[in-house]
Amino acid sequence: MREILQGEHWVRRLSRLLAGLCGLLVVSMGAALGGPNEDYQAGFKSFREGDVVGAMAPLRQAANAGHAKAQVLLAEIYDRSEFDEEAVALYRKAAVQGDSDGMFGLGGMLAAGEGVKKDALEARQWIQKAAEAGHKQAINVMAQAYLKGELGFSEAERESATAFNWIKLAAENDYLPALDALVSAYAAGNRWGLASNKALADQYQAQANKLRNIDPGKAKKKARRV
Repeated sequence: MREILQGEHWVRRLSRLLAGLCGLLVVSMGAALGGPNEDYQAGFKSFREGDVVGAMAPLRQAANAGHAKAQVLLAEIYDRSEFDEEAVALYRKAAVQGDSDGMFGLGGMLAAGEGVKKDALEARQWIQKAAEAGHKQAINVMAQAYLKGELGFSEAERESATAFNWIKLAAENDYLPALDALVSAYAAGNRWGLASNKALADQYQAQANKLRNIDPGKAKKKARRV
């Protein structure tokens, strides 16, 4: 009996020791793996260095934990690899969290009909939400949609004050089609209720010329020499 009790005593001690070691192992593994943000940073670093394969595991772990930026980057990788349905699902998860890149990515997939049924109106809603959050690409896309009649905008909507506001915001982003549209509108005074204004037309033209590396003064000198 004594030997049995002593044996049970050692078994209990050994069990407690093993339990403690397992607990330490779990803690150390958690520290090594890090949280969602650490996983995202590790995945982003690998992606930036060109190691897409190495980026996948930490990005997937962070995305599964609800990290919006990880979801967006993983969606971009899937999108480029033509895994469109997976990309749409991840963009949507980020979008519903209020991530502007997720909103813009989801809107782009809906507009193109990649991985999801094409839906111009839903695409516009998500792209507009991203633009309202200050996403520069989304702002430019909104301006382009008004200028070209994309995303389901009607002719009346294209000539509205709202259209002008988005085009003006895109011009502040140095978006050339928006600048060109404002030059034309202020030169002629025939769109969006604008009056002719040569000073503003010249201002936007100078901004467009700078982006195109055009120097009107040098062009005039060359013309005179010819």
